Amino acid sequence: MRSDTLRLLNLLQLLSEIAIAVGYLLGLIPFVYLWSYTWVIPLVFVNLVFAILTHNGTTTKTVINIIMSFLSFIPVAGYVFRIVGIVISGLNISALSKERSRR
Repeated sequence: MRSDTLRLLNLLQLLSEIAIAVGYLLGLIPFVYLWSYTWVIPLVFVNLVFAILTHNGTTTKTVINIIMSFLSFIPVAGYVFRIVGIVISGLNISALSKERSRR
């Protein structure tokens, strides 16, 4: 894959990872996850495709984030999974930012 295509895919993954983190953060407000999941769940799957295409080392964390997005629906315990999702998104954002600065 061309380097400019990889850069674009990494940028798109970074932006969608930020949107996922915002969705999880908003989901910490009672009942707001019922609204924010409408973009969180599709974006975690889009991020998985990006991670597989770019081989940027975020695939495993992205799969875990997919699991967290569904576990976030569990009443009360869902807050723990949203916090874990925020942490995983933060780790991916950090890794993608470092990847962007290297290229």
